[in-house]
Amino acid sequence: MSMPMPDQDNPRILLVDDDKQLTFILRAHLNAIGYVVEEAHDAEAGLRLLPEFKPDLVVMDLTLPGMNGIEATQSLKNNPETADISVVMLTARNDSDHVVMALEAGAQEYVVKPFEVAELLARIRTVLRLRQTKQELDNLNSRLRVEIEQRTGRLRTLYNYTRALNEADSRDQVLDLVIETVRKVTGSQRVSILLKDSDVRHLVCARATGIEDQVAKSIRIAVHDGIAGQVFSSGKTYVANTYNHDHAEGNRYDGDSFVSTPLIATTLMTREEILGVLSITDKPDGGFTPEEIECIRSVADSGAIALHNQMRRERLSESVDALLMTVGRLAEFRDNETSNHLERVCTFSRILATELQRDSKYSDIVTDKFIDDLSRAAPMHDIGKVGIADQILCKPGKLTPEEFDEMKQHCRIGREVLESALDKTGPVPILTMCVEIASHHHERFDGNGYPDQLVGEKIPLSARIIALVDAYDAITSRRRYKDPMSHARAVDIIESEAGKHFDPDLVAPFLRCAKEFDSIRAEHADASMEMEESPIAQPSLTT
Repeated sequence: MSMPMPDQDNPRILLVDDDKQLTFILRAHLNAIGYVVEEAHDAEAGLRLLPEFKPDLVVMDLTLPGMNGIEATQSLKNNPETADISVVMLTARNDSDHVVMALEAGAQEYVVKPFEVAELLARIRTVLRLRQTKQELDNLNSRLRVEIEQRTGRLRTLYNYTRALNEADSRDQVLDLVIETVRKVTGSQRVSILLKDSDVRHLVCARATGIEDQVAKSIRIAVHDGIAGQVFSSGKTYVANTYNHDHAEGNRYDGDSFVSTPLIATTLMTREEILGVLSITDKPDGGFTPEEIECIRSVADSGAIALHNQMRRERLSESVDALLMTVGRLAEFRDNETSNHLERVCTFSRILATELQRDSKYSDIVTDKFIDDLSRAAPMHDIGKVGIADQILCKPGKLTPEEFDEMKQHCRIGREVLESALDKTGPVPILTMCVEIASHHHERFDGNGYPDQLVGEKIPLSARIIALVDAYDAITSRRRYKDPMSHARAVDIIESEAGKHFDPDLVAPFLRCAKEFDSIRAEHADASMEMEESPIAQPSLTT
């Protein structure tokens, strides 16, 4: 009787039966069909064969000498390495107790002797088909589990990426996050971000990984040239999953993208504009899957929005800085002075504040943001002088007591002008600091300053810092009513005023960085700043 070929390629079957004539007959039939067969005549011998032979199915006699078939099946199923092997139990006993025991031990089928060989072969094929179906389901479940884990991992990466974008406070941080996230999602070794330049005629490399720095810095592509230019001009995504084996291991760059593939280039685009192109290549595990392409688009879209917002904030910040400096110059303009006073005060304040941050009792207060806000607000310290009459503000000689009382009003005027802005905007930190500085930079640590005679640390820290650096610049600069004094003389005066005019906890850090003050003073000196020792022993520190 001819038997059909089995569905599987060369399944492996182990026969365990003490009836050697039966195993001989079964082996001949199974070999004829195409199965690979081994045999053993007791349970112990059969179990010893399992690790090396690795059968797909065991045909096991229930009544074996020594260990019986049920015990052998239980041992087989209890071993994780052999637990998935299918078992067909043979027995001459047909009582239900033995059937139940065999099935509970782990057998998939139970065949009663005597039997037709064709029936046993049909049972074997059925069990093997079930085994194959189970393996296919297990493999499918495994693939689905891996895919779910991958998708969950990508979603987690995208979630963390989005949160990090929301916390990013600079253009560089956004660019780094885009690069890092793309590498996590795709495993690609080379990722670059090309951004349009100011004339919108070229793309330049703003950030890259897997590219030599010298090569990255040299990249400059016309917005209509090459792959990157085409992507930028069209707003479309370019995907090439075909391998170029000649260059896949190289480090060549053809001017706008790596020669190696797979490659994906996509736009960094918002609703308002296209900012540039994100280029990804050198992916070690094959081409980009649809899920990865979708994920890359999400990274690019979110990154473009964050980058656009950061660039807008930076432009706004630059505009605010320019506006503050321009408004601060109004007082100098009316005073008919075209000096670098404001630039020097801004720089001095940053130097001193940085030293405070490094080592002082104010280290916890003087954050990076405090330093930035201080140097930006510094130009507003004398804005109130716009409200002082010309005959007083521009007087070449010494002021009378009445005129000096009038000059003191510039602190009040500055405060009122800036507080009116705060009334409209609410509590904006930079404006608040502007108010502090304009209002209190003429207070003295000993309480003998103006306008409010504040004492010690009741004077805002920002105003105490500006008081010191403004005094240093006043001492070393030429004014209508005095000649400039030397750096050394200015240092001596400020040191002598510790605890009186100035906060002593600012004077000590000032002395540590005084050489930097001298360098800035010399570098940004006014044309009329000639170092002369004034015969006046103790000049007025500021007006």
